Amino acid sequence: MGNDINGFWEILKIVLPALIVFVTAYFLFHDMLENDRRRREFEFRVIHAKEMTPVKLQAYERLTFFLERISPESMLVRHSPQDLTVAQYHQVLLVTIRQEYEHNLSQQIYISPILWETIRGAKEKLVAVINRSAEELDQQVAGYELSKKIFNNYHDENPAPVALALSDLKKEVGKFL
Repeated sequence: MGNDINGFWEILKIVLPALIVFVTAYFLFHDMLENDRRRREFEFRVIHAKEMTPVKLQAYERLTFFLERISPESMLVRHSPQDLTVAQYHQVLLVTIRQEYEHNLSQQIYISPILWETIRGAKEKLVAVINRSAEELDQQVAGYELSKKIFNNYHDENPAPVALALSDLKKEVGKFL
């Protein structure tokens, strides 16, 4: 039995220091590898941010342009109702808004979800104003009457949806820069 205990102590003298060295080396290498991973991740973010900044700014510009183009002040001037009835002009305006929206749909991946919902909400409120204005008029009347009705109904909205979305967009850009 004495030899068994001595043998155990001899093995323990060899294994215990080796175990201590192994555990120490493991934690040192683990920390070193973790720090290296964090450094590489940070470098990737810096490089990625340099590449993404122009793309994000372009998205903000395009969405600003979108909001400006669908604002009644701009859209009603760009699409004059010459020789169109209320029903025809109504369709022209809705198609214009839908096309503008679909053209800029992909920009949502570059902005915050809250801002995208604000922009989408502004578009939906504008469509609702156009629809309500068209319903308030005889469909065979000259389209010019619809443009006046839209303009008046839109300015009764408080705050104006497109102006509110533009304001929120400018605030987000300010935070981004």
